[in-house]
Amino acid sequence: MILYVVGIGPGHPGGMTLEAKAALEQCGVIAGYTVYTALLRQHLPEKEYYSTPMRQEEERCRWALLSAAAGKSVALVCSGDAGIYGMAGLLYQLRASLPEAAEVEIRVIPGVTAANSGAALLGAPLTHDFAVISLSDLLTDAETIWERVRAAAESGMIICLYNPASRKRKTYLRTACDLILRYRRPETVCGYVRNIGREGETSGVLTLAALRDFAADMFTTIYIGNETTIQVGGHMVTPRGYPAERTQTSAAPVGGSGRIVIFGGTSEGTALYRHCMAYGVSAVICVATAYGAQTLEEARETYAEADRQTGAEAMDVEIRTGRLTAEEMERLVVSEHAPVVLDATHPYAQEATANIRQACAASHVPYRRVRRTVLEAHAQDRQAGTFFFDTIGDAVLFLSGQPGNILVTTGSREIRAYTALPDFRNRLYVRVLPEPDTIRTCMDLGIAGRHLSAMQGPFTEDMNYGFLKEFDIRWLVTKQSGGPGGFYEKRSAAVRAGAGLLVIRKPDEDGITLREAIAILEEMRK
Repeated sequence: MILYVVGIGPGHPGGMTLEAKAALEQCGVIAGYTVYTALLRQHLPEKEYYSTPMRQEEERCRWALLSAAAGKSVALVCSGDAGIYGMAGLLYQLRASLPEAAEVEIRVIPGVTAANSGAALLGAPLTHDFAVISLSDLLTDAETIWERVRAAAESGMIICLYNPASRKRKTYLRTACDLILRYRRPETVCGYVRNIGREGETSGVLTLAALRDFAADMFTTIYIGNETTIQVGGHMVTPRGYPAERTQTSAAPVGGSGRIVIFGGTSEGTALYRHCMAYGVSAVICVATAYGAQTLEEARETYAEADRQTGAEAMDVEIRTGRLTAEEMERLVVSEHAPVVLDATHPYAQEATANIRQACAASHVPYRRVRRTVLEAHAQDRQAGTFFFDTIGDAVLFLSGQPGNILVTTGSREIRAYTALPDFRNRLYVRVLPEPDTIRTCMDLGIAGRHLSAMQGPFTEDMNYGFLKEFDIRWLVTKQSGGPGGFYEKRSAAVRAGAGLLVIRKPDEDGITLREAIAILEEMRK
């Protein structure tokens, strides 16, 4: 007695595996959801069919088990893969509770799930790590769904969403996009496929900002890219960074034959570094701190291991650590014959940006500022208890008239400004990077002991909340640094702890997006 549970793929015969076709052809009875059995009737009209509507999955599985126990040759069908949001798990559970079906052997026949078949229509969006999440709350509570969406967004993985909307869940896709926008840029490349493998099949590529207002339904599969995902000829593509991809191109760098110079130390800088490795672009990337160099070295090791395994040559990407003056930057740019300089330093590192601009102007090398997109317009940022200031001085002036302890997370360079606060030695707590010079600066200003936390992020919401509760913090000061700077975790923690949130606005800046900077790297492949 064998019961086949068969994943029939997206719905058309061409998308079905040979193993699935063989199982269906040898079975006399096919059971399944009404929509799926209707699809099969067109191609296997001679079979006996048993179907039930939505929400009668348990009845359908029970019938299939008992029919197989009675000697019938049964195939229970599922769209896509039977083990991915399918009936395979429920069948095993029910068999354990049905003594009369105890001898039935369950054989799971894999199928092509929507994530795979839809991705093929869009191009190649899933060539790196990805997460699949269903937005249906029939079997999973909404709170759990949103926590999984948030975690996937924070992880940097590509996200594939099943069941993005229905008549009762019209706003779920928008809610998911709002959560993801906390960690990804509005211009993030996304895609959708509707009615995969069926009549009326449509697909398209759009931005995350546009996806927020997209009219999806239960037959739509959504793909949300990460910081590396690009649009190539109308297709959605996430580069993997294979050594072959990095060595088989031969286009000379645009604008010169030297190494591109990147000033980083941010998530944007790290993304550009990874793309230099992926595209085979000769580059020098400069970071001010040892931690910035460590982050890049970890990314380098990933590629070095791949190179060792494939025998590919190492990429010509050099990491330089330490702060440079404008004159030192100019000498570097000239000595490297840089075709262009990409400034991906922190948006608040205005002195560094001024020096880089000066160096490029003096050496007549094209300068491109890579700006960070931060949306202040999120409704969560306008909630009571959140205050925006243009400068740290303005925030300090405000705090001078407010009681309670203060946690400052705006960096070590501006710590001196907070010493103007009344009784700052008792009220002020700071969190800075664990670097000797930084710690020494704080201690010289009189900030030490429990008032000085030297730790390296990123910090989760729970970690931030722990800080606030441990030190009885009434005010949390942060910069408007967006997802890469941990802004949203700080904001959520402040809300939980009942602390006021003081936000130093990101300086206005012109420049290009990370996506446009990556396009420059693509043009400069070896």
